[in-house]
Amino acid sequence: MASTFATLSMLLCLSLLFMSIDPSFAGHHHKKHHDKHNKSRLKKMCSKTSDSKLCLDFMKSDSRTSGADNRGLLEIAIDLAYSKATDIHKDLNSLYDSSGDYKLKDQYNSCSKNYHDTIRNLDLVKKLFNDRDYKRIEVQISDSVEEIRDCKNQLKNNENDSHDLKKRTKEFELLCDVVKVSAKYLEGKDRDDKDRDDEDDD
Repeated sequence: MASTFATLSMLLCLSLLFMSIDPSFAGHHHKKHHDKHNKSRLKKMCSKTSDSKLCLDFMKSDSRTSGADNRGLLEIAIDLAYSKATDIHKDLNSLYDSSGDYKLKDQYNSCSKNYHDTIRNLDLVKKLFNDRDYKRIEVQISDSVEEIRDCKNQLKNNENDSHDLKKRTKEFELLCDVVKVSAKYLEGKDRDDKDRDDEDDD
């Protein structure tokens, strides 16, 4: 009798122990799986851009990326592009004000206008993102890339590039590419989801 009681007590203790450990283990396993899935998602997205490695570096620089779904990745890409465009635009205006070279002033002024229009496009992109209008995001980003290519042509012969404008403009162009790839993916995904919903209604 005493032996049976001891056995039951031991089994009860072991059950309580496993009950206390299991949820945390399951949570850890789920998080590990989720993180792996997110890394795979990000890698796949960046592989479709013009510079996979730089895309990964940019996206990972934002702490939100590790827990982001596809829509979250698009939002991060838009924010990164907006931030870089704003910084470059500010520097172009500063260089225009400080330069005594009229040829350079013309280049900086022209580029500043390009970035001004690009920032306006990105303001609209943010609104389109909230409306889930991914197709029009692609159109606006294509317009932005055209603006930036005009700027690149202006800066091509600028030997006094102390602010790395050529390099940063190329980086911004890549971020535009990331936004476009993300939007294109979501456009297809949302359409597939809608088709499935319509089939369910039938």
